[in-house]
Amino acid sequence: MKIGTILKFLVGLIAILVVAVVVVLTVIDFNDYKPEIQAQVKQATGRELTIDGDIKLALSLNPALGVSGVKFANAAWGSRPDMVSVERFEAQVALIPLISGNVDIKKIILKGADVLLEKNAKGEANYVFAAAAAEEKPADASSGATQLPVVRHVSIEDARITYKDAVSKQTIALVVEELSLKGDGIDAPLNLVFEGSYNENPLKASGTLGAPSAMMAAGTPWPVDLKLEAGGATVGVKGAIADVAAVKGLDLALSVEGESLATLSKLAGSPVPPLGPYSVKAKVGGDIASKVTLSGLAAKIGGSDLSGSVSANLASKVPAIDGTFKSTRIDIADFVKAGSPEDKGEKAPPAASAQTDKGDGRVFPDDPLPLDGLKAVDAKIKLTIETLVAAVEAKNVDVGLSLKGGDLRVSPLKAVVADGVLDGSVRLNGAAATPSLDTNVKVSKFDAGKFLSDMAITDLLEGKVNVNIDLKGQGGSVRALMAGLNGKTQVAMGAGRMKSTALDTFIGGPTKMLTELVVGKQGEYTVINCVVSQFDIVKGLATSKALLFDTDYSIISGKGTINLATEALDLEVDPQPRSATVNTAVPLVITGTLAKPEFGVNKLAAARKIGGLVGGIAFPPALIVGLGETGAGEESSCGKGAKGKPVAKPAATGAPSVTDAVKEPLKSIEKGVGGTLKKLFGN
Repeated sequence: MKIGTILKFLVGLIAILVVAVVVVLTVIDFNDYKPEIQAQVKQATGRELTIDGDIKLALSLNPALGVSGVKFANAAWGSRPDMVSVERFEAQVALIPLISGNVDIKKIILKGADVLLEKNAKGEANYVFAAAAAEEKPADASSGATQLPVVRHVSIEDARITYKDAVSKQTIALVVEELSLKGDGIDAPLNLVFEGSYNENPLKASGTLGAPSAMMAAGTPWPVDLKLEAGGATVGVKGAIADVAAVKGLDLALSVEGESLATLSKLAGSPVPPLGPYSVKAKVGGDIASKVTLSGLAAKIGGSDLSGSVSANLASKVPAIDGTFKSTRIDIADFVKAGSPEDKGEKAPPAASAQTDKGDGRVFPDDPLPLDGLKAVDAKIKLTIETLVAAVEAKNVDVGLSLKGGDLRVSPLKAVVADGVLDGSVRLNGAAATPSLDTNVKVSKFDAGKFLSDMAITDLLEGKVNVNIDLKGQGGSVRALMAGLNGKTQVAMGAGRMKSTALDTFIGGPTKMLTELVVGKQGEYTVINCVVSQFDIVKGLATSKALLFDTDYSIISGKGTINLATEALDLEVDPQPRSATVNTAVPLVITGTLAKPEFGVNKLAAARKIGGLVGGIAFPPALIVGLGETGAGEESSCGKGAKGKPVAKPAATGAPSVTDAVKEPLKSIEKGVGGTLKKLFGN
């Protein structure tokens, strides 16, 4: 038999088969199969399936089977009767491949779908079906691999998917205005076009996805190349996923950029400050169920930048984060919400939780410290910043952070601020039954003049300062920590000078008397020999071991205690002018509390001074310790004469009374010092 004859025979046979199939399909009323279809769904899910419309068949070489008015029942406890409703579903199938048993779906159209996924207060989900809990029969190995149908085009229009969680009170709404997935077969890539909204926020996506066959085959890289636009942000995702079903083997390049973070507020579900422009680039790798890494991170927001890598171990009960970051510049202004009271120079509203707002008359708040968040994650972070701009500029910032089970350690903590070297460590242990704080910070050769210049308070003070803070405490609130505090604070400043009007700025506006007492009337600047302070703290009681402010015109020394548990003050300040002509240099006592300090005169000491018998506060030689590095050592004039030589009795004529001399400045000091403490600890 000739080849041509054979081909004619085969074509004729196929034509006969096609005609036979068409004839059979024509006489079949598919609505007769409704009860069987509904029964099968009921058996598989335990839920009712309702088909209100007709099941129709449009015949051609690509016959289309369509159905309308489909409803699938919700769980008995659901918030509405139907879990799924569909206006119309249509599938167009190639006829010829059906003869050989292959299913080639040319197009699937879904219109007007409304899907509700929800969880009730007990955590039960409506998408978990009772019948599905039955044990599945193992697949028959002899049956061979299942032949997957070929789907060439999926089109979804006017669909809505809503997720509600009664436990978290979360609601997510995804609206699909248009979704198109096109491909040339099961082994061909898919082209994606999406337009819709997420929680009423416009969302667009376009790009290509890997072939369906690669998605189903674990270990076969499934390529992704997508561009998304939402909330003013443009997101790019490009790379591959080794196992799509398990979300394993991520190898994706991620990019995000936008003009302002504020446009993401609706997507985030809470207000986001209007920060920006911003951009983030990183490589995403790992497995979503175990460990995910971000490498090659490069982030910018405004004029600030951050680079590095970070990994998150999600397999453990508490997620563990490990990251190393560096930055050439971070400006805190880039992260401050525009229009805030701080930006406008306005007074910010007081913290709602501050105890002073509740009228208990205390500076240290008694609100529990928010330490539960420390237990939500473990972390190990290293951060280096070349320039950090806050109120002042810090250089060479080096921070190491370790968080384990609620125990937070910051070490090292290093920086150069105003040419001074800061070196220290901080530990906040929120894992202990009683939280504890351990702070050890040292600052060497801090340039006070440069600091004030950077703060835009120019030309007021010049000098090098050393600071040593070593404090430990336990408690669940700031007040409790202060009540049990132990340690010491030390401040030492060597030779320098200050503007003669500077005292008004530092103390809060004291009167001419105090200014003249410290700086005299000799000129625009006053020479400072030294400033020294040391408080030893035992169980919340801070005792002054050294308190001295020494200028060429006067020496002010002090002693006393500050009870951090009760906030009570018991201090005495003794001014000793180097001139015998000043008659207002009387010892002052400071009592009251940190919130409301009270000032008075040590009448006995004042009387002795006026009488020419000086018994001032002794200046121990130990005060010199720590001044060497600032330029004031044992050879310095710092503190010399602090024990005082008898001061000549001033003439009585025209001399103001002691009470009048100190009355007004004490009010100014109370306003300045007390107000500053309230601002510091009230927030």
